[in-house]
Amino acid sequence: MSLAYHNGRTQSGKVRHSRPSLPSTGTALAAILLPILLGSCENTRSVASDATQIQGFRAGVVADEPRAALIGRTVISGGGNAADGVVAAYFAMAVTMPAAAGLGGGGICIAHNAEEKTTDVIDFLPRAAAGGAVAVPGNVRGMAALNARYGKVQFAALVGPAESLATTGAPVSKALARDLQQYGHLLADDPTLQATFQRLDGTQLVEGDNMRPVDLAATLGQIRAQGVNSFYSGLLGQKLVEGAQALGAPLTIDDLRNYKVTIGAPLETLFTDLSLYVAQPPASGGIITAQALAMLSGGDNSPNGQAAISQDIMAARAGWMQPDGSTTVPPADLLSPDKVRAMAAQTSVGLPQENTSAASVVAIDSDGIAVACTFTMNAPFGSARVAPGTGIVLAPAPNDQGVGYSTLSPVMLASQYNGQVYFLSGAAGGAAGALAEALVLDGVMQRAMPLDQAMQLPRAFDAGDQRFDENAGVRIGRLNAIFCGGGVPSDPDSCQLRNDYRGNGLASILGEE
Repeated sequence: MSLAYHNGRTQSGKVRHSRPSLPSTGTALAAILLPILLGSCENTRSVASDATQIQGFRAGVVADEPRAALIGRTVISGGGNAADGVVAAYFAMAVTMPAAAGLGGGGICIAHNAEEKTTDVIDFLPRAAAGGAVAVPGNVRGMAALNARYGKVQFAALVGPAESLATTGAPVSKALARDLQQYGHLLADDPTLQATFQRLDGTQLVEGDNMRPVDLAATLGQIRAQGVNSFYSGLLGQKLVEGAQALGAPLTIDDLRNYKVTIGAPLETLFTDLSLYVAQPPASGGIITAQALAMLSGGDNSPNGQAAISQDIMAARAGWMQPDGSTTVPPADLLSPDKVRAMAAQTSVGLPQENTSAASVVAIDSDGIAVACTFTMNAPFGSARVAPGTGIVLAPAPNDQGVGYSTLSPVMLASQYNGQVYFLSGAAGGAAGALAEALVLDGVMQRAMPLDQAMQLPRAFDAGDQRFDENAGVRIGRLNAIFCGGGVPSDPDSCQLRNDYRGNGLASILGEE
């Protein structure tokens, strides 16, 4: 299979990686479901703004795209929990933020149940198909696994709002408009995909324009009506495979059938007297967060201090991380600041390239269910090719040119003794986003800052070949975070929620009257 390459660029304009693209070549039920799910429950009140806290806190959802956060909150108000809110928010983002959260991609979640004192990593990363070149979609099966293990609401009801969005159309949000402005030129090789994001006069959609992805609406309707298996082994899966193969992508029905979600234990390290939970490699952005947090604690958190820390972390990462994101270094060594600095001093290989495109959703409820997820298409807008008739943008297989998921970084801070949850976040922006998570977590836990203030700390990142500094006008990283200083479920009113100023997301909060 031949490949064409597009260049992804940072905000400074520097090429960071090459990403392969594929070669050129139930509505009625949803209409019923949406008013039910979006109807407000009695004795509840909602906040969706820059406000970060509310008395009588019941739940909250923070997402990179506002409509997704609102849908997630509404699902919780209708009887769901935080896990249900995340699943519904994800499917909404598959419609409203397809550059990073399309159905063709995958991701990773950390989920926590305070009452049961359990924490799981749910891995549904978009790994290569048996034939290479194209990734097997993981998001649909991953969200079904999260719903089955932690949720309360039937899966179909969580897909319905996204189906309605796609069917009736929705205004382009600032988040999508930003992605189109930055990456819209990548869509030129696929007339169907390009038309989805164009006005009738052929110009690109901008904020406020209506977008109506009809094929995607039909696909979501089939998932809602027929379940997850329709996507991985049924008629919908066969349609996806045939569409991918028509483009030259070697995706087969066996690839879909054999795709497995893995649920396992997180990597755990102590921070203060609490447990910081991150994902094991190959989605190892959380390891960067843990490394940076250990180096920041009680030390220099200025831009110069952050730059020095990131130099050590990235140099060490070039030594321990394999092209597929895995490592042969014991995890304990990766979380030791002294050993990280020693690895940095011994490393002479080049820095690993990375895909910085991701989207995140975090949610918590007053019962102590907390979920942090990050999603990716392995590159902005994936392969920039859509499987005909499905609305599904295919993701390229991960490779050693920076296409992949190695810097996805959901994190969770909780007590292993009583299950209380204190902090959770998800980030975009590659390693720089993971470092920003550490900066914010250090700010709220070690420096007694309100979450809003910690989010405003100036950020810097030095990858070794170039330094990026917000004092020079560059935006670094983008994260969604929830901080509950008193712990949940003990003190839910202590929860502060914040979407990043550097993005266009939303913090959505639900409270009791």
